[in-house]
Amino acid sequence: MTRYQHLATLLAERIEQGLYRHGEKLPSVRSLSQEHGVSISTVQQAYQTLETMKLITPQPRSGYFVAQRKAQPPVPPMTRPVQRPVEITQWDQVLDMLVAHSDSSIVPLSKSTPDVETPSLKPLWRELSRVVQHNLQTVLGYDLLAGQRVLREQIARLMLDSGSVVTA
Repeated sequence: MTRYQHLATLLAERIEQGLYRHGEKLPSVRSLSQEHGVSISTVQQAYQTLETMKLITPQPRSGYFVAQRKAQPPVPPMTRPVQRPVEITQWDQVLDMLVAHSDSSIVPLSKSTPDVETPSLKPLWRELSRVVQHNLQTVLGYDLLAGQRVLREQIARLMLDSGSVVTA
């Protein structure tokens, strides 16, 4: 597979996964060239391939934009399955797990928090202190439950570049 085909495939996957939405401007030819370490003509060929596939449309002096998506198939009708109570047969085991939470000999894998006393976290604590000192308004302000959209999109793009399959 040639470089422009690889880049076109990568961008097509991002469009299909919703990382780039309908009407959204795609990265400039130069920025994609630098980001992927390819020539400008390679990016132009990739964009031309996507244009042929009707995934993107060029706008003179504005760049490339994601084209209107094809019509989605109709949503199947809703069903109302019969709901029945579920019997929990291992109730004693569930209670034992809850009691074991306070046992210090058991590693609590249900928590996603690190041991804050670990010496290897000192650089993280220093950086957190610096961020709080310089960006107090951002740190104390509320954000969406899902997190900052710009950060989520950047993480998704980095993961896609590393070969991971993700959705935005």
